[in-house]
Amino acid sequence: MDALDPAVVADATEPIDMLVSWFVAEFKPARGDLLGTIYKSEIPADYRTEAFLASPVTEGTYELLGSLPPAPVVTLSLDELISSLSTQIVEAGYVLPPGLVRRVLVAWMRGDLVVLVGQPGTGKSLFANLLGRAMESTLDLEAPLVVPIRSDFDEAEFIGYERLDGSPEYRDFTRAVLKTDDPLEARVVILEEFNLAAIETYLSSVLVATQDQERLIRLPAGEEAQLPIDTFIIATCNSYRDEPETRTRVSSPTKRRSTIITMPNVLGDRYDEDPDNAVASLATDLIVAERNRIQLRSDRAAAAQFDGLRLHNLGTVDSIDDLSDGVRAALTQVTSSVLETAAGRSWFTMGLLRDVVLNIALAPRDEFAEQEALGHSVADKLIHQVRGTFSDVEDFRTAYASLPNADEIDRLMDRMMDGPSDELISLL
Repeated sequence: MDALDPAVVADATEPIDMLVSWFVAEFKPARGDLLGTIYKSEIPADYRTEAFLASPVTEGTYELLGSLPPAPVVTLSLDELISSLSTQIVEAGYVLPPGLVRRVLVAWMRGDLVVLVGQPGTGKSLFANLLGRAMESTLDLEAPLVVPIRSDFDEAEFIGYERLDGSPEYRDFTRAVLKTDDPLEARVVILEEFNLAAIETYLSSVLVATQDQERLIRLPAGEEAQLPIDTFIIATCNSYRDEPETRTRVSSPTKRRSTIITMPNVLGDRYDEDPDNAVASLATDLIVAERNRIQLRSDRAAAAQFDGLRLHNLGTVDSIDDLSDGVRAALTQVTSSVLETAAGRSWFTMGLLRDVVLNIALAPRDEFAEQEALGHSVADKLIHQVRGTFSDVEDFRTAYASLPNADEIDRLMDRMMDGPSDELISLL
């Protein structure tokens, strides 16, 4: 205090008042209307009760004050962590392929991006979200950041841009990850529809940073930030081969920095293992899992308006035996006729089976109503996924022939076969 200019602190009597007077004189916070917005001269009463230190702080204290907060320590072993995460994912009703959690975690620990590739309905997005939530719960992390990619996505949408006045406008990824107050903590980032836009137009800075020792990313307005080491990116995408009209190719440099996991068709795999019982068993699991999800919302006082209706009908099905003999037989015939073909195996996934069995479960417990619900699922869901040649759908046409709306499905199928070649023509 003795070193302060007497003219500056002339009106101050207490040390803290002198310090404020010095700060105002030194930094002039009243410029540009800053006073009262980012700085106020009032001193909280409890500050006056704290005594000043007799001697100045040391250089070591300055270094400590300027250092990053230590990261929380993961006390679980890798195997224990994988087991905990896997258990939570399965308890949420997800049919988890063996070894998938380990493959993702090890890829992240190596520094790779993880890309999940597969047909719609193979559970890519659901797995990514469940894994992110399980990481959040187990390790007390921030909630996973979900970034939906659009076809016009670029770096300005992902990182941010410089406004006309020269100030930066940051996007969610920058605010949550690059400018985080806890850069040593892990953060899960989910990129939905990863290859809907050209990846290098929005992710190039991140891809370069993963290979750079300093992990620097240039932000808008000339600022730089470091990509935190444990930024765990998991991306979902559909195959360019299957959807070349909407997907962009993934370049070799991006593939080099990624671990690309092809999601299995769990429905097809289970069918191969036990063709007589797989569909019935999975159908029960899917109905019970959906009911549990809705009940959990209700238990948290967050039930949606129609959740009561959902629970009422789903509560009537505890096992496949609660459905009529007729619909069980028809469901087995329809699903088997598709899964027995290579083309059908490529598109009939767990996601589609879920929609079909929930349609049946939400119908009245009456054989005609259940078969009608199955027929509507075939017409409204399955028929628009069918692909392949005419011979691929011969058994499928026989399987749905006994359903109440078989004539409607036949008309749709005829339109798909009304082309100059042997290939089925999609209605959409």
